[in-house]
Amino acid sequence: MKQIFVRTESKDERSEQQRRCSPVMVHIPHSSTVIPDDEIDHFVADELEGELLKMTDHYCDDLFDCEHDKLVFPISRLVCDVERFRDDAREPMAACGMGFAYTHGSGLQKIRELTPGHKLGIETCYYTPHHSEFECMVQRRVREHGKCLIIDGHSFPGKALPYEMDDRTERPDICVGADAYHTSRELSDMTKEFFEGKGYKVAVNDPFSGSIVPMSYYQKNPDVQSVMIEINRDLYMDAAARKTNGYAKVKRDVGEYLDCISKWFEEK
Repeated sequence: MKQIFVRTESKDERSEQQRRCSPVMVHIPHSSTVIPDDEIDHFVADELEGELLKMTDHYCDDLFDCEHDKLVFPISRLVCDVERFRDDAREPMAACGMGFAYTHGSGLQKIRELTPGHKLGIETCYYTPHHSEFECMVQRRVREHGKCLIIDGHSFPGKALPYEMDDRTERPDICVGADAYHTSRELSDMTKEFFEGKGYKVAVNDPFSGSIVPMSYYQKNPDVQSVMIEINRDLYMDAAARKTNGYAKVKRDVGEYLDCISKWFEEK
């Protein structure tokens, strides 16, 4: 199995050693559709294209592009979902075959055969390197600034997928994911109010909840703040993942939010 490391991207092209980092970083775990060649044959061929369309956070690497460092996982979540807990005992979705290494898809159908050895290889080649880089990026910000803000960028379908177990017909435009320990009330309120001010229907921790933090800081350091922004895909793309006329507004509004929340966090 070929090891693929994550990439750290920023609009600032100077080396990391040449510049003092911002205390803010962006995390994009689910925007890739890349399935490595040595993984393709493990999937049910008839399921792959449809699952990539349904489960990918299409264009989030672009929608959340900004001047801050951005950690983008370059492999599809169908291969490895780096937002799941490593330990299946701690991960609720593992019970339905959707832990960090999926065996089942959006309809709870079988999409991949996975042996224990293969799962370990996925953890070693994809999960661990990503989280090591993630931890290093947060650690540097805590060392330089005494704090870090993680913006966790996602999108979600306008109609709930079967695995979500949500039969409601109406969904918000924006979901703000807040963690009881790592998302201050001020941070979640400011985020909700910003997007409401732009005309969006906003919900907190609905239909998705929480926000990612490296395990070495999880529930240990409240100065590591994190907020998840989930964007309803109906705002910016069609059912075939083609950009619609709403794309430019969503990108502009997300960019303005990132500027505003970063300035607030840097000054507080």
